[in-house]
Amino acid sequence: MQTVKHSHQKGSPLKIRTLTVGALAGGALALAAAAPALADTSGSVPGGSVKDTVHIVNDVDSGHHGYWARLNLHRSVTITPGDTDGSWTVRLHDQGTFATIGGTANSPREGNRVRGVKGTVTGDYTLTVDSATPPSTKNVGNRYDYACDVHGTGDRGTDCPGMPASTSDWPKLYFGPDAQITGGAYQWTYHTASCGGQTWTDASTNGDGTDADAGDITGCKPCPPSTSPSSSPSGSPSQSPSGGPTSPSASPSQSGSAAPSSSASAQPSLTPAGNGGGSGSLPVTGTSLGLIAGGALALLGGGAAVLVLTRRRRTQS
Repeated sequence: MQTVKHSHQKGSPLKIRTLTVGALAGGALALAAAAPALADTSGSVPGGSVKDTVHIVNDVDSGHHGYWARLNLHRSVTITPGDTDGSWTVRLHDQGTFATIGGTANSPREGNRVRGVKGTVTGDYTLTVDSATPPSTKNVGNRYDYACDVHGTGDRGTDCPGMPASTSDWPKLYFGPDAQITGGAYQWTYHTASCGGQTWTDASTNGDGTDADAGDITGCKPCPPSTSPSSSPSGSPSQSPSGGPTSPSASPSQSGSAAPSSSASAQPSLTPAGNGGGSGSLPVTGTSLGLIAGGALALLGGGAAVLVLTRRRRTQS
């Protein structure tokens, strides 16, 4: 089966787009959504209608700025006869999950940087088919791995080799290649609970997801810097330098003014022998230490000479 590009065209039956999410369209879609996600309801139902369920994995969405999310979907298909012979109404209901492609600047509406985040996707698309051949599920698989390459050319027809048909061409899987398809209303909505909740809705009623109220998904933004580090440098560190140095400065001033003055006045004779520093350490009289030491040596020398002379006289006598 030939692989074609995923498309939804505005103003014409086809439009280049990828899957998005949306509300249920019609009572038949509500019944399909109520069934278990993995249930396969393939086959004809009374009145000539057809119901089918297909599982799609490794799909991608290109938004309006390039591939921004990977998709895994359960697609419920309901085909009912139209008002005229050979006319049919096809309703597609998609329900699944998505994961953004972090690091790209491809948020679906605004083209902002996308961070890694996961979410849910649901969507509905109604199409009208004219075909002389009634629908059948015999050529439709239960599961398709699109195997899309997010680093490819940007053309899903080339980048997704496992895609059997684009969304707008999906009815051809049931009616054959000669079916005439006209696209109708569609709405797909992506939603993530992260970042307080972000939603992007791609619909035929909001400019294909480009209107300002369509929303956008960028993933979580970085948290603002905490204010606690700023209080610490301005508080406790600043107190330590201003407090610590003041107490050492008081101690030297007291010991220098009190202890040295009393010591010099009370015991002047100890200063020359015990204190080698200072500014000379003068006694109370102001006499130089050198003069005192010289006089003492002279007295000692004189005493020694007298003692020697006395001993000699005693020896001679």
